[in-house]
Amino acid sequence: MQVTYPIIILTILVSGIVSGFITFRMSGMRLAPHFGALILAIIVTIAAIVTGNALAIYAAVVLQLIVVITAFTQTWATLKYNFQTSPAYAPHLALMAMIPVLAIASVI
Repeated sequence: MQVTYPIIILTILVSGIVSGFITFRMSGMRLAPHFGALILAIIVTIAAIVTGNALAIYAAVVLQLIVVITAFTQTWATLKYNFQTSPAYAPHLALMAMIPVLAIASVI
C-alpha cells in the first residue's frame, strides 16, 4: 500500500491543530465542530496508516474532506463580515485547502 499521501495528510492535520489554535482562540467555541472533526480525522488517519486497511483509508478520506468543509463553513461569517481579522485565518485555511487534493490522490 502506498502510504505517502496519508502521511503527508497526517502532517497537515497535525499542523492544522497548531495553526488553528490561534484561530480557535479568536473565534471561541464556534470552531468546535471543526476541531472535533480535525481530531477525529487525525485518529482515523493514523489507524489507516497503521492497519493499511482500504476501508480505514476511505473512512479517513471522508473525515479529511469533512475537516475541510467545516474549516471553511465555520469561518465563513468571519471572513465575510470581519475582514480585518481575516489574515489570522489564512495559515490554517491554506493548510486545509491542501487536504482535498492529497485525499483524492491517496485513494487513486
